Amino acid sequence: MLNRFAIVLVAAGAATSLAATAASPQPDNVNSYRQLRARLFAGVTVTAIFSPNQCRNAQPAQATATVPTVSGGFAIRDFMEVGGNTLAFANQHLTVQPSGSPVLELIQYRVMQDESATVTVRSLSPTTYQPVAPAQVFQCTLGDGLRFAYASRERD
Repeated sequence: MLNRFAIVLVAAGAATSLAATAASPQPDNVNSYRQLRARLFAGVTVTAIFSPNQCRNAQPAQATATVPTVSGGFAIRDFMEVGGNTLAFANQHLTVQPSGSPVLELIQYRVMQDESATVTVRSLSPTTYQPVAPAQVFQCTLGDGLRFAYASRERD
């Protein structure tokens, strides 16, 4: 009898723990075109996380720059669906080159229904807007070089 009571208590504790975990905000991956589209059009804040070293650099060999081992992300604020099969969004930010000079980075993202993405990175002078380096184009697979996350929350 005592053993049965202990099992019931353990089971009840596990159920309570699972319910608490499900109710708290947890990051959730959104790594398919369909899931990403549904979240964006529902007004959910989605974070895009780009890891260029996990993507294929689509530049000709002479235009390919060394890809640093870096990952970064931002919350997608503005987006559009083009032709019913491509989600497009962009990010721009000031950063500093290894030489110490400032640069304006423009990064364009195109996510396709075949679970692939093209990410184009342009580096411009922040004063003249002229390119300071050739554009780098990356072909990524959703969930690898380009992935998405959002914090799921219970609605009141």
